[in-house]
Amino acid sequence: MDLGYRPQRVLGTALLFLFLITGCKRQSAMLPDSAFTPYIAAFTTGHVSATSTVLVRISDEQRWRDTAATDLQQVFSLDPSVPGTVTWQDRQTLVFTPAERLRPNTLHTVRFKLGQLIEVPSGLEVFTFQFTTVVQGIDVRVSDLQPLSLSDLTWSRAIVQVYTSDDASGQDLEGCFTAVQDGRRLPLTWEHEPNGRHHRFVADSIHRGDTPSTVTFTWSGKAIGADAEGSLPFDVPAIGDLRLISATTSSDGEQFAELLFSDPLDAAQELTGRAGISGADDVRTSIDGNKLILHPVQRLTGDHQAFVSAQLVNVNGRKLGQDITVDLRFEELKPAVRMVGKGVVLPSTDGLVMPFEAVNLKAVEVRVIRINEHNVGQFLQVNA
Repeated sequence: MDLGYRPQRVLGTALLFLFLITGCKRQSAMLPDSAFTPYIAAFTTGHVSATSTVLVRISDEQRWRDTAATDLQQVFSLDPSVPGTVTWQDRQTLVFTPAERLRPNTLHTVRFKLGQLIEVPSGLEVFTFQFTTVVQGIDVRVSDLQPLSLSDLTWSRAIVQVYTSDDASGQDLEGCFTAVQDGRRLPLTWEHEPNGRHHRFVADSIHRGDTPSTVTFTWSGKAIGADAEGSLPFDVPAIGDLRLISATTSSDGEQFAELLFSDPLDAAQELTGRAGISGADDVRTSIDGNKLILHPVQRLTGDHQAFVSAQLVNVNGRKLGQDITVDLRFEELKPAVRMVGKGVVLPSTDGLVMPFEAVNLKAVEVRVIRINEHNVGQFLQVNA
């Protein structure tokens, strides 16, 4: 997370507060000399993306030097070294934009030549601070198996979710993956979310024959600077064999369990008494393609079992053939409060409305402290 300066006052104060927390957790990063507090209002620190810029904001009411002849490109010096450009974000904030990604999982030391811009006491000409970059990692999950045609289940496609711990935009993530079935490499079609961390691909032309087979998804993260590598075998049932492939649960928002089957299910079939969760008084059921979804009306925690009757049928009327039980685990969300939107200033009162969402809490006491922007540095020195 980039904890540098932002122009909004409320967000700027919040970011400085987060800097205090992050600084306590990451002891490997050096704390800047407090003597710079009157001269530096904000700077990039904490644990940041490898795509981050580096910001320094100079405090108000400083005696500026004549910077017309100052080479701004020499004001920032990074170790490890990385090329980049320096520009003014506003009249007090300088930003260094790296020309390439920062090195992942690395402590970066920045030397900012403050004395070339403003008048400072002897010994404070160079402001030194540090930040660390995120460890790049890869998590892979098969989320769906879909037939290419409801009338012919011979050919299918698998949808695979890929999560990277840091922004992978502009990197060759697609080149990290292969999918192979019976020695045949499958074509992959990719989509990437704007945040650069959530990706998905479709593995096409998966064949279902008279005997079961396996699709093996393999990846190596070297091309994106990650040590992660691995493989995920995915069992493909024989044609006409209706089977449970996987089961997942979600407790974020409305709880549900999602059972993924090898074939599209008949959405018109009667599910009352044929599927549910043992011990749950009321469970709503629905079908979405290959998925049987169970929604417990009352929230569940811990280990439970789902049951599915042998009478469950696919779109061609073929039955599951045997009663099955599925182990489920519903995670209990820890009590928490999070902001779910941006603050809104009400013109009539000049007040600020901050939308929050509470989880597993009956009441929340909120204490708001307004800090004059000129006194933020002093406030953080004497308050925990």
